[in-house]
Amino acid sequence: CKAFAARGLLKSKGRLRVRCKIILSGDAIRSNYQTFKALVAPSIAIPIIKSNAYGHGLKEVLAALKPDHPPWLGVNYLSEAEDLRAEDYKGRILVVGPLSSPQVKRAGELDLDIFLVEPEMLETWFQEKKRPKAHLKIDTGMSRQGFLPEEISDLIPRLKAVQENLVGVCSHFSNVEDVLSQSYALQQLATFEQVTAQLKAEGFVNLMEHISASSSALIMPKARFALSRIGISLYGLWPSRTNQLSFMQSQSEKIELKPVMQWMTEVAITKKVNAGQFIGYGCTYKALRDMRIAVLPVGYYEGYPRLASNRGHVLIHGEQCPIVGRICMNMMMVDTTHLKDVKVGTPVTLIGTDGSETIEASTIGDWAETIHYEIVTQLNPAIPKVLR
Repeated sequence: CKAFAARGLLKSKGRLRVRCKIILSGDAIRSNYQTFKALVAPSIAIPIIKSNAYGHGLKEVLAALKPDHPPWLGVNYLSEAEDLRAEDYKGRILVVGPLSSPQVKRAGELDLDIFLVEPEMLETWFQEKKRPKAHLKIDTGMSRQGFLPEEISDLIPRLKAVQENLVGVCSHFSNVEDVLSQSYALQQLATFEQVTAQLKAEGFVNLMEHISASSSALIMPKARFALSRIGISLYGLWPSRTNQLSFMQSQSEKIELKPVMQWMTEVAITKKVNAGQFIGYGCTYKALRDMRIAVLPVGYYEGYPRLASNRGHVLIHGEQCPIVGRICMNMMMVDTTHLKDVKVGTPVTLIGTDGSETIEASTIGDWAETIHYEIVTQLNPAIPKVLR
């Protein structure tokens, strides 16, 4: 399409690129970061930019945050930390995912902070000559990473021998954003505080404690310890509608989270469809009247979920255009019968606002029977990103 070629979105170094783009608001990223810095203070808000910054682009989000000089950033993979160091980020980098033995060694070379999450990783860390700074992960009820509370006593003698390298103790809540009652989270919090009290009694008095991610940082002030790990909400997305309601009911503060992402494409083909004709694979949609449709160059390869077929809509000229037929690997069809002046090159909003209409990532998640975390993180990394 000439319009996309003119904007440099069709080719990169001679290779074809996907025919859509993600527009990121740097102002929104910085606003959300400042909102959480103020909300959790004196706890330090750590922007979590793992998984390609929740699909928003690690390098782009780093560039947006640079004016605010965040002292910490969080990632999941060692490779993400290496990318941050390659981008000349000199602050502290917290790696929250499990690391192999060679990766533990590399973490020391890169001056990273790591989570100690299982016995083999812990043993590797003990044996390293140049140990990375470490945070002992406690499994308080998530049953995913970390050591059980009853295992801590046996670890203490060996931890004392390398106490200068153990800088933190942490955990993770299992069930905050999906419920209005925080009874299970409060049990986890009590367990965490018992373990931290045990460690303090054994002489570990300077450990940075942290258990909160976005959802608990929002609604559980007692869980805002030395550090708070801010992930999904850095990108202007509430962890869930339930979590947003919990915040409104329980907290006196009023905050605004500003969505960062707009996902755009454009019309690739326009077609007439006669009444009685089927549209798309599987003949799942039959035209009940003469129709005009637009074919969009986006499908599940680009990250648009197939489960939204015949359920969702896009925005064209500020109007909803229903998805008709099954979403294909690289294309989808939408009904434009009610619109005028739809042609090849007409802009289409997949996520974002057009006029008075808005499609949120959570809206697509509803159509696809999943969560908005999955929608944004499943976006194809090849999609060009524009930071504004």
